[in-house]
Amino acid sequence: MAILGLGMDICSVERIQRILDGPRAERFLERVYTKAERDLCGARADAASAYAARFAAKEALVKALGAPPGLTWQDMEVVREGGPPRFRLSGVALAEMEKRRAEALLALTHDAGVAAATVILQDRS
Repeated sequence: MAILGLGMDICSVERIQRILDGPRAERFLERVYTKAERDLCGARADAASAYAARFAAKEALVKALGAPPGLTWQDMEVVREGGPPRFRLSGVALAEMEKRRAEALLALTHDAGVAAATVILQDRS
């Protein structure tokens, strides 16, 4: 299968923690994360790490797609359903993936105060 795109991003866990501790936390969370992501990450003891990993994942997907116009944070949701993390897409993200006949492979990690994500878009035909 051909590789159609590659994106990588890192995010400071401390930066996300500062946002979570600040006055605009709720606004940031509602703009960047879906309700399911907020429910999952917010319930974790390491919430900032979980949010940072998802932020990095979304940024990596944006890079792999080439930042198509109209793409929003809510178009990309990181889910874990008994297996490795993956994206559930909607809106512009889904339209772009369908147009390219692509699927996204996602890898997440966090250690030493940073979260990182890599996204590979591959031809699904």
